Amino acid sequence: MAIHLIQIKRAKQLVKLSLHADPPVVQLSRQIVLKFSRIIHSEMMSTNPGNFDVLIVDDYQPMRAALRALLQSAYPGVNILEAADGARALELCLSHRPRLVLMDIELPDANGIELTARIKAKLPECNVIVVSQHSASIYVERAHEAGAYAYITKGTAHQELLPAVAGALASGAQP
Repeated sequence: MAIHLIQIKRAKQLVKLSLHADPPVVQLSRQIVLKFSRIIHSEMMSTNPGNFDVLIVDDYQPMRAALRALLQSAYPGVNILEAADGARALELCLSHRPRLVLMDIELPDANGIELTARIKAKLPECNVIVVSQHSASIYVERAHEAGAYAYITKGTAHQELLPAVAGALASGAQP
C-alpha cells in the first residue's frame, strides 16, 4: 500500500505540473490519480481492520457529519466519536484511546496543531490526520512537526481522506 501512496503522490505532482499542459495530459494525470485511489480503497475494504475508534474534532457540525459519512462508507464497523472543541477532544482521547483522530486546526478553545502535539505526547500510538481549510505550507510543516501523520485540506478530503486513513491504519500505530 505504501507503494500506491507514493504513486498517488507522483500522479498528483504530475497533475499540478500539467495544469498548463494540453487537456489530454491533464485528463490522463487525473485518471492516474483516480486509478490508484480506487486501488487503495479496494485494498482498504479487503483488509478492513474491524472495529476501532476514530475521533473527529471539528467545531463545524456539518463537516463532522461529512467526515463521519465518508469514514462509515469505508469502515462500517468504526466507532466514531465527535468533539467540537479541544477540551472535549482531549477528554475523549484519554477515555477512549482512539486509533485515529481527524483534527481541525481552528477550534473555539484550542489550536488543533498544538492539540495534536498534546495528544501525541499522551497517546503516541494514536495517529492524527489534520483536516483543515488552510493549504499554506507553514500549516503543513507545523502539523508534521507536532506529530501529525498526514495533512489534507477540506476541499480535497473527499479524495484524500480514505487513502490517508488507510495509510495511518496500516502504519502500525495501534493501541
